[in-house]
Amino acid sequence: MIPQFEQASYQRAARTLLVNPLITETYPDERALPLIRRWADDLTPDLNENFGYRLELSATTARLVRVVDHLDAVQAARTSTDRPFDRRRYAYLALTMAALGRAGTQLSLSELADTVAADAGRIDGLGLSTEKPNDRNAFVDAVAWLETRGALRLADGSARRWADDPHAGEALYDIDRDIVFAIYRPARVLQHIPSVTALLTQSTAGSRDTRRREVGQRARRALLEQPVVYFAESSVEVANVLRNGNAVADVERITGLAVERRAEGVALLDNAGGFTDRRFPGSGTVAQTALLLIGEIADRLESPDLPEPARMAPPSRQKLTAEVDAGLPRAGVFRELVDDEVTRTTDEEGMSCPLLESGWLATTMSRLVERYGTTFAAQWRADPPRLLEAAVGLLTELRILAPVEGGVLALPLLARYRNVVVEVRKRKAEPSLFDMLGEAP
Repeated sequence: MIPQFEQASYQRAARTLLVNPLITETYPDERALPLIRRWADDLTPDLNENFGYRLELSATTARLVRVVDHLDAVQAARTSTDRPFDRRRYAYLALTMAALGRAGTQLSLSELADTVAADAGRIDGLGLSTEKPNDRNAFVDAVAWLETRGALRLADGSARRWADDPHAGEALYDIDRDIVFAIYRPARVLQHIPSVTALLTQSTAGSRDTRRREVGQRARRALLEQPVVYFAESSVEVANVLRNGNAVADVERITGLAVERRAEGVALLDNAGGFTDRRFPGSGTVAQTALLLIGEIADRLESPDLPEPARMAPPSRQKLTAEVDAGLPRAGVFRELVDDEVTRTTDEEGMSCPLLESGWLATTMSRLVERYGTTFAAQWRADPPRLLEAAVGLLTELRILAPVEGGVLALPLLARYRNVVVEVRKRKAEPSLFDMLGEAP
């Protein structure tokens, strides 16, 4: 039992660990690892019993070994400029991790690039040429991701200079093998599985109490991992647990956050913005435009003068599973070692949501840019289609919209923001060339 006067410290440790499953002496900051060590004896049973997570401590790391119930297309690794990794960057990251596993304690960036390039060259459609700037930049983004977490430590030189010109720049890295080992912890040998669903949490046969505990853990994990949990997308068992106050209270006690309940589902609210990588509403042109777009969609759905939009179900998770499985290297699977019983399907979605067509979205975005464009950053103001894509992408991550062929679906969480008042502040005008020429020396 955590004393009342220390609950805030314990909850801060829990939030830090849940947001950053890998904590090192420098990542996410120098205060995190001592905080986790202080509360490790309390965190270990709490996280295991309530979520099925396992906390592992080493001399230089704290690793939260999580389990995953569903594939998620929006929780992406990100570059130092907050751009999500594409397939090439993910591939380079995986190959870099493999190369570091075979390396010593120190390695130059060019040597690492040569090793990764040799492996990438054996993969159809990938490759890595140090003569191509796009390949170099993608590779350096993967290296920087590892450097941020302490797996690589810059000893000399500059990766950025190497990316600009590999003939003039170089970088030398020390390798922290403990962190490299902590980052990559596969639950199964990839050559032994026929489908990505084999990496998801598997139910174990057992007593009724065991089943009840597993369902409770899945429900609590859903609250942590998803921006909102819709009952229609959940199994009946999970939905019933989330409607019950006990499981929700456990999450509130551990995280210090509040759970909001609605008829369609539940969501864990983070008003301080420290438990999410996507605070919303937020600042910046994309976030502000997304909020304006929500208002327009809400008006469209509530207007009695317009025909009611068509309705359809959000894309099934099975579609994402099929897309991932289509990219599996079948030739590398050891068929005689495959355990087909571990492959399972995910819960099917059962919602019916209104459809906003692509043409309406484009027209609406043009109208928003025309009305509020003077407050937008110049690069967004000049490209409304790109701004629309970015705003829809953000709302997709937050489970407010769901893209489908021909438009987007408005999910129930959208209604939470329909009455938000947007205060538009005009961007300070930049001086023109003639204004600058007229200034006194």
